[in-house]
Amino acid sequence: MQVLKQVPLFAELNEEDLIALQDITLKHTYHKKEYVFMEGEEREAVFFIHSGTIKTFKVDPEGKEQIINFLQAGDMFPHVGFFEETPYPATSEVMSEAVLFMIRIDDFNQFMLNHPEIAMKVMKILGQKISVLTQRIQEMNSQNVQHRVVYALIRLGQESGQLDKEEIYIDMPITNQDVANIVGSSRETINRVLNHLKKLDLIQVSRKGIYIKDINQLKEHVR
Repeated sequence: MQVLKQVPLFAELNEEDLIALQDITLKHTYHKKEYVFMEGEEREAVFFIHSGTIKTFKVDPEGKEQIINFLQAGDMFPHVGFFEETPYPATSEVMSEAVLFMIRIDDFNQFMLNHPEIAMKVMKILGQKISVLTQRIQEMNSQNVQHRVVYALIRLGQESGQLDKEEIYIDMPITNQDVANIVGSSRETINRVLNHLKKLDLIQVSRKGIYIKDINQLKEHVR
């Protein structure tokens, strides 16, 4: 029961409410490369991440992947479809072994009706996601791929990075192809951009994540 309190959305629930929540919650472990759900499937549940990393993405008519989000511990997904019957809007894939809490959408809707404070928090989360998506649209309008890459790294660092003064470590196994799928470019172009940023000593890249040495210097690079 206390594990559910580690999800920010439920952190302030009392013991009685946590028991009610536990009664409608299932816990499941997903392995790397496993799909939680596919775009277009009937929407059955909402998920909360206890541990691990999830990637959500859509596939365009040409078969190209467009990454929407990287999600980590404490995050909820998907972010649409409450109080209405809609299919899953995107595909979710496990990037590193993940433990998820799953609540059937009808049960979660009823829980929100019984706990308006949770509904208000969900609305706040949805508002934040809309702001992020608006920002991404503005970033994608840049014709300069290097600018789009830098904007994406800064956003990932601010959303999911571990901050130490001006240094940020993005602790995710993000590949160059993932970065390409975020900014709408080719892997070859991203290879050149990231190598350029590494030569400028602005970032370091490993299989485990991306290290931004000074986020202010990185921001200055695209001004």
